[in-house]
Amino acid sequence: MLTILDLVNHYLGYFTTASKTRGRIYTIVGAGGIWYLLYLAWRFYDNGRWLRGTLLLGLFIGLLYFVILNILYYFTNKRTKWDISPHVEKLLGGPHEEKVEKKRAVIMPIHGLYQRDHVMEASVEINDIHQRNIDMLAQSLQESGVLHQDFGELDETAQRAIIAQEGAISANYPGTLVPYFTIEKIASDTVIMAGVNQLRAMPVGYVRKIGLTDVETVAAQYNLAAATVLILGGPSHVNGRRELQTVTLPYRLHVEIAYDDKKG
Repeated sequence: MLTILDLVNHYLGYFTTASKTRGRIYTIVGAGGIWYLLYLAWRFYDNGRWLRGTLLLGLFIGLLYFVILNILYYFTNKRTKWDISPHVEKLLGGPHEEKVEKKRAVIMPIHGLYQRDHVMEASVEINDIHQRNIDMLAQSLQESGVLHQDFGELDETAQRAIIAQEGAISANYPGTLVPYFTIEKIASDTVIMAGVNQLRAMPVGYVRKIGLTDVETVAAQYNLAAATVLILGGPSHVNGRRELQTVTLPYRLHVEIAYDDKKG
């Protein structure tokens, strides 16, 4: 049995095989191989060797349990309450993170790096014009291949955990960094400008609060700069009675503002 698995692993090494596909192949091979243990246990019983037969039978039952778990994991989206995998993961120090097979387009931040203790989330007010601009920006990012819609490569269990906290999970979770953004003072408003580049930047919202404080109060004491502007929304998953349901939510922004003491 181990020789067969070793051969399978050896020959799969010649191909670029996704981890889930590889797991399915191992599961099929393992599901066929464990029945040989049952045959050996029966032969030991038939020859009166009860102890060895019982040990092999126990080993067969244990391996059958894990084969069933693998079938549920690799071939369906179902889970069973008898799954001890979460306890094993906790014992070993946390869940195993698989390598992402798919190459992603990466946007490097061009707006600078800020210390986290000088960055706070902003409350943003959006009107109809802003919403149209955000929708146009999302469409441009999607056409450029930047706005991914793979739910962060998370499985159903992980998605449900996020949905329990936030009500929904966007297809582009945890959000897509807007290529260009800044804040400008226009009349009495602090306006967020964002776009695929500086030439195509559009107003996408008003900054009303930084943390729990009005932006005017913060701006009187600190220099402000946009640290992060993420776009979320669109196709999303929410909890259904039996499985996740796909809905379409308005695109929205997650904005963080950096602040620093004014000199002099």
